[in-house]
Amino acid sequence: MEEGEIGIRIKNITKSYEKKTVLDDLSLEIEKGSFTTILAPTGSGKTTLLRVMIGITRPDSGKVYYNGKNVTDVPVQKRSVSMVYQQFINYPSLTVYENIASPLRVSGRKLSESEIDKKVRDNAQIVGISDLLDHLPEEVSGGEKQRTAIARALCKEPEFVFLDEPLANLDYKLREKLRGELKTILRKKQCTVIYATPEPGDALAMSTHVAFLHKGKILQFGPAQEVYWNPKYVEVASYFNEPPMNVFDCGLVIENGNYYLQVSQKLKINVNGFKNLLSEGRYLIGIRPQNLSTTKVKEGMISFKSTVEFAEIVGSDTTLHLTHQGKDLSILIEKPTRSYEIGQEIEVYLDPRNVYIYSEKSRKLIVRAQAMGSMTEI
Repeated sequence: MEEGEIGIRIKNITKSYEKKTVLDDLSLEIEKGSFTTILAPTGSGKTTLLRVMIGITRPDSGKVYYNGKNVTDVPVQKRSVSMVYQQFINYPSLTVYENIASPLRVSGRKLSESEIDKKVRDNAQIVGISDLLDHLPEEVSGGEKQRTAIARALCKEPEFVFLDEPLANLDYKLREKLRGELKTILRKKQCTVIYATPEPGDALAMSTHVAFLHKGKILQFGPAQEVYWNPKYVEVASYFNEPPMNVFDCGLVIENGNYYLQVSQKLKINVNGFKNLLSEGRYLIGIRPQNLSTTKVKEGMISFKSTVEFAEIVGSDTTLHLTHQGKDLSILIEKPTRSYEIGQEIEVYLDPRNVYIYSEKSRKLIVRAQAMGSMTEI
């Protein structure tokens, strides 16, 4: 396969339900062999987009191409596709073995029992459920049910695999475990994966590419790391981070010939280094929670006081939720060395080089400070 060869192309897709437009003249190209995540909050149309791409739902307008061929009117049964859903969809009266084998028995490929047996056992081994093949779905855990559904989808040896929030109904630890395994499993199968999720962590951990869906359109699409480090719109920046990026409105002020973006009376950031890029009066500043600290860890950091609202503990990490002069913010602390009390006032430290600046009007990225060098540079 040549690098960049397009596996799926959707062109000018529009889909509405009860006069509400869910997909709005949407276009997207997905490379063969890629793991592309459709990332968006719940209710944004991710499932509808997957259903259109796979052929379950017909668009109101627009076309879908597989390998350059128009398949818009081709029934899903005649496409080389599989889909795994959020719900654990298995046949309750069939064993795990027969659940995995079921698509092979109805495929029309006239496989022998030995061929079916080999495919079932090979895929069961890949997803780690070889010892459960004689069990009924009700006798296995939620994670094992989902592994069964994944094995069944892979057993067809599809060219394109669609996954609609397949980890959503799993607990945190199992989700983390299967998240890592799923990437390895699908890489072994060498198929093209389209994965829909509202979880930024899923997109970061598994994807080669990320498409951010917003108001029926793809707001930004590209390699996962490129989208993460250079979010072109404040909506992408805010959402594509775990925890969400802090976003503050601020104004441009000039004091003694120095240019600042002022978030509050107690927090202003020197922007002399690229003042020529700032031609508006109001801006939005984005700061990742992991780029804030409760201690001064490097030179050049500025500080401001904030009040602890509550602490959220996930694994060994703690997210501190704070307020600063009426503005909400959060800090991600890995393996905290001390505890924080509700109502406690603490000092928060910020490296000005770790901020993103967006236009308040267009909400587009103006400058990523780190890419421009020190913001305090004159």
